[in-house]
Amino acid sequence: MSGMLQVRIMAALLRQGRVASVVSAVLGATALALLCLPPMTAVSVLLAALSLLAGSVQAYFAVRVGFDQALLEAFAATQSDPSPAPIDAALDALSLRPAGATCRDWPARWRGMRALLRGQLLALLVQALLLGLALWLRWQA
Repeated sequence: MSGMLQVRIMAALLRQGRVASVVSAVLGATALALLCLPPMTAVSVLLAALSLLAGSVQAYFAVRVGFDQALLEAFAATQSDPSPAPIDAALDALSLRPAGATCRDWPARWRGMRALLRGQLLALLVQALLLGLALWLRWQA
């Protein structure tokens, strides 16, 4: 498989993080609405607040995943050589990498990008579970 095809495939995979962001926003709005509706037990308030916190963590990961996705799309649109060196050069020129950082090959980059996407999806899962528990406790009261 060509290197540029791998870049495009990884960008397409990272693009799926947008769906998680939309779902997280809906869950966050639901948690806020739940917090505004009395009566609430202290535990369900805590769970809804923790759900909002997990949504914030998801948002952090979403920003990182979105940046990597845009970086790969720009790379694929402007480069014909699959070497990742231009990415490192651009990040260095913009001071977006620590000074003296070593250049990473594609497999290392793929691992990092997949880890960010997994973190985003895990935060979404935690957010949904906490909100589900808060809703369940609210209906039990």
